[in-house]
Amino acid sequence: MPGIVSSSVGYTGGKAANPTYKSVCSGDGHTEAVRLVFDPKVISYEELMKKVIHQASPYPSKPQYMSAVWTQNEQQAEIAKRLAEEKRKPKLPILALNETKWFDAEDYHQKYVAKARGEVFCSR
Repeated sequence: MPGIVSSSVGYTGGKAANPTYKSVCSGDGHTEAVRLVFDPKVISYEELMKKVIHQASPYPSKPQYMSAVWTQNEQQAEIAKRLAEEKRKPKLPILALNETKWFDAEDYHQKYVAKARGEVFCSR
């Protein structure tokens, strides 16, 4: 997506000190999450959230698949809450990033779909 500088997957929202894919699937309270770093000169936070919230599902099939938005400040929280209401997803959790800790997922989870397709990555 234009404007996304980087993305990574990880775990957040739970109480376990060192979550792993296995512990998250076993119900340690963490949610599998995607961290997006974006360039606001290319895409605004609001435009990014429109896309994210449009795809979010407030009805997870399993607890670790809960859709939620973690915001960095009150302005982002206000935008995300307004867009969730507009998209008729009022139950979508909008949480403050400072209320939880981020844990990077294991290396084999990073770029998982692309790896499964056999795509090659080059680091810069």
